[in-house]
Amino acid sequence: MGRVRRRIEDRQILGLVRAFLASGLLAEDGHSRKTITGTPQGGILSPLLANIALSVLDEHFTRKWEALGSAGTRANRRRQGTPAFRLVRYADDFVVMVGGTRHDAETLQDEVGAVLAPMGLHLSAAKTRICHVDEGFDFLGWRIQRRAWRGRAGKRAVYTYPSKQALTSVMATVR
Repeated sequence: MGRVRRRIEDRQILGLVRAFLASGLLAEDGHSRKTITGTPQGGILSPLLANIALSVLDEHFTRKWEALGSAGTRANRRRQGTPAFRLVRYADDFVVMVGGTRHDAETLQDEVGAVLAPMGLHLSAAKTRICHVDEGFDFLGWRIQRRAWRGRAGKRAVYTYPSKQALTSVMATVR
């Protein structure tokens, strides 16, 4: 709640957040169930609290990015083989893209875990993986993958297109 208090000053809103967290879940049978920790997934507070909790990750990557210097300095570092990174986050889903070796990606994964730990958060082993962009990955219903660039022999580009799961979901609702 400390981080929530730093982001939200209105006492009435803070009281509502506390009340929502203390209220528990309403089961299908109509009975209320108390939750031990956290907010129910899909609850109306989930996106707000996820953004507040994960803002620590945004702040960490912003500090790292600013420490790399200007765009010219970053370009020089890339030419020298120094790893580059980008964080893309939407609510509680995020991907960290690393321009470097697998070891660089593993080191950054450990760093992300260390940043999240003080917030009582951890990376899910089932949802966390390190892969090459040529292999591709799904993020928020989209498949992101590097492939041969259409119409340009020998060139490659990163393509973004709907994931198989997203297409299956849409097709199920259309029928």
